Amino acid sequence: MTNKTRIEMIEDALELIEEAKGLVEDALRGTSLKDHFNAYNKYGFNQLQGNGNPYDSSLNSLIEELEE
Repeated sequence: MTNKTRIEMIEDALELIEEAKGLVEDALRGTSLKDHFNAYNKYGFNQLQGNGNPYDSSLNSLIEELEE
């Protein structure tokens, strides 16, 4: 498997993560669980996408390493 293929797979995963996060947000809209999700669970999605703590690694970091 080439690095280009690996990068494409990770990019596909990033798209799926965005979709999954949106599905969970939609499912919880209008419930008391929405605040809990935003406070505790959404962080995992954000971390994978590179939108969390700037010191945490993300899937984008893996792409950058594969590009080198």
